[in-house]
Amino acid sequence: MTVFAFDRDHTVDVSPHPEHRTVPLSWVTHLARETDHEVWAHGNQRLVEEASIPGIQELIRRRDGEWYDRIGGRADEYHEEWPSRRERLRMIEDVVPDADDYVAVDDADLSDVSGWTHYFAWDFVDAVEAGRIDLDLPP
Repeated sequence: MTVFAFDRDHTVDVSPHPEHRTVPLSWVTHLARETDHEVWAHGNQRLVEEASIPGIQELIRRRDGEWYDRIGGRADEYHEEWPSRRERLRMIEDVVPDADDYVAVDDADLSDVSGWTHYFAWDFVDAVEAGRIDLDLPP
């Protein structure tokens, strides 16, 4: 099982990048609903509703620690200060520790996050279409 963490803005086609291809929302929802993979929204939380996937609030609820202590009881509220993207990826890894792979798809470079494979959206789309990532996604 692979854990996928998707950003939204300039990454998924509901918020297109001005110069590059983005991941179709149908791919995100397919991965979440039709496979055994875990799929999370780690960036803009509008993707939680658009793709019906868990996001930061669910992550905070499912994890003990500093962030739960700070806002756990108010996790459904908007907060000015959320964990950084890199912290969110580490938190996802803590919540889903037994995955075979961890993949972050984001227009921001997250290649420095240990244990995660980062793809820019356009590189992820190219890799899927070229068969370098075998996910059997809808067109």
